[in-house]
Amino acid sequence: MNQVKETACPDCGEMVRVNSLRCWNCGAFMNKGIEEKYIALQAKPQEIIYSQMPDNEVAAIDDEDDDFELSVPSTSSESSISELEDASAPAVNEAKENADATRPGGSDAEPAGSDDLLDIALKDERELQKRRKERSQRGGMRTPGGGILIFCPYGCRIEVKEDHRGMQGKCPKCSAPFIVPVDPPKYKTKKSADSQDEAVADSAGGFDVWLTDLHLHTVNPEKLKLKADSLAKDFVPADFAFSSDKILAAVFGKKGGKLFGGGGKDDPRSILKAQLQEGKAIADLELAEKFGFDADSLKQLKVVQPTASRAESIFHGIPVFGEGRIAIQLPHVADSKDVHYVSLGITQFWAFRKALEEKFGITDFGGDAGIPMERKYRPYRCQFMETQIKALDNLEFYKADDSIELEVVGFQCGKCQTTVSTQGRDQHQLGGKTAKGIAKAKCPKCQNKMGENLLYDIKEPTAETAEAARS
Repeated sequence: MNQVKETACPDCGEMVRVNSLRCWNCGAFMNKGIEEKYIALQAKPQEIIYSQMPDNEVAAIDDEDDDFELSVPSTSSESSISELEDASAPAVNEAKENADATRPGGSDAEPAGSDDLLDIALKDERELQKRRKERSQRGGMRTPGGGILIFCPYGCRIEVKEDHRGMQGKCPKCSAPFIVPVDPPKYKTKKSADSQDEAVADSAGGFDVWLTDLHLHTVNPEKLKLKADSLAKDFVPADFAFSSDKILAAVFGKKGGKLFGGGGKDDPRSILKAQLQEGKAIADLELAEKFGFDADSLKQLKVVQPTASRAESIFHGIPVFGEGRIAIQLPHVADSKDVHYVSLGITQFWAFRKALEEKFGITDFGGDAGIPMERKYRPYRCQFMETQIKALDNLEFYKADDSIELEVVGFQCGKCQTTVSTQGRDQHQLGGKTAKGIAKAKCPKCQNKMGENLLYDIKEPTAETAEAARS
């Protein structure tokens, strides 16, 4: 069965049919050359051509008769100017008011020529189109609640959170699948003076990127057991804060201990940020445990799980931190015989990697370790409904990430690799009324048992759950 060929939109990242003129999601042109020609045509109105009236049609005008009305022939330019004035009436009115204000004598003075007004209107119209284009590139309209409005493929309006960009979901009204558009790579948010002040206030002594609840492992190499999951539960939660010249690893309390050695009702993270804003050095912070790593020591950072090959692994390829977890060896701590590691889920690793690149210019961190650097899917085809199934690739990483909730989107036969979507299974009741009996169900193609081979995707919150989370 031939699959539909699609390509990613250069602005929002949505998948669009090949040879499409514009993206169905954000309206952007798929071909930059066509977009440039379109903008050039819009910016350059059609030139007005005047023809010479034949001499035999020119009527003489009696100079003594001054009671007449001048009749201007109707041309195509009149209709285009009228349409332009209707489309950009607010812009033209504003331009006229500005012209009246700057003209000597105020608004009672002689009006400017029609050519000047037309030039002003065209200039304002081009500026308006430019602003609309820039706003459309952001991939969704912002809402007062901090979310964005998008539309499913069938036109249903959906409000999602800003941090859901790039994720896939189902429309709560028509169940059509959709992908939340991402911001274009070249788009940069222009912050107002107020938002800049808030960012400075939240930077907490220069630390403006915070990753919370990472797993910090302190390992004695002499006591290490090379066994799967041997270090999976041997950790303390730690927050990692990034500034332009250092990284802070903060442990609020050890297992069985209290925050800051004595506990308290106040939020420990707020207390830590207040201490940093007061200018306290890392060594003076009131924490159960803390580590500071400067920019030079970050050269020692290394991904130790997973690795590209077992021969390069210091753990001989054994997932001691847990299957699907990503482990990073931290720089050496002075006066310590132990080795410190931080283990992360896939989304936490992406954030950690991004912070290293933005703050310290460390690019392609972990790029040779076999870690997926973005969410990737593997396409399948439903045996019953002939619809496409998009299932997560590199599933073990997503299963190990506590911040991700997965949902089953299909089932695969362990013998012939035939796939069935959840809708197709429900429609034909393969394995019974529920999917509990799918492992013993007969494959619709080879008649062998399907087996426990599930296809997953990330479960996206519905509009109702998103609203509940905001409230």
